[in-house]
Amino acid sequence: MTIFAVTNAAPLRPQAVTDGVDDVVAEAWSVFGEVQDLARLGVEVAVTVRPGEIVADLVVRTEAAHLLPALVTELEDSGITRTKTGFRIAGTMCQGNVSLRVIVDSSEVTVEQMEAVLAVVDFDAYAGGDECTERAA
Repeated sequence: MTIFAVTNAAPLRPQAVTDGVDDVVAEAWSVFGEVQDLARLGVEVAVTVRPGEIVADLVVRTEAAHLLPALVTELEDSGITRTKTGFRIAGTMCQGNVSLRVIVDSSEVTVEQMEAVLAVVDFDAYAGGDECTERAA
């Protein structure tokens, strides 16, 4: 008896695959340069890519705290959540295709810097959350 595998997938053309790899490598070098710039300013960046999902975590240190309002302004549907050691501001960017989490230890920012961040968090657009989510009064 002969068994045939049934599939709806079209065969991959080798040229299409290599073109895609070339595009990804070129884009990766561009992203690498941007991440290096952030690293010099005191922001650690970790990007996780899964099928259909891109998540970027930015850990902000003291020397980069002045960047927080600008980073948060870039987010759509942003919200802030307390963590055990500080807070996390989450939202999306790039037409909602990238989830971005800005993670800050409370010891890394001053009260004034935190107030500047809160001034730009998009509380009205934030619809999700849990009991730990801080909201504007």
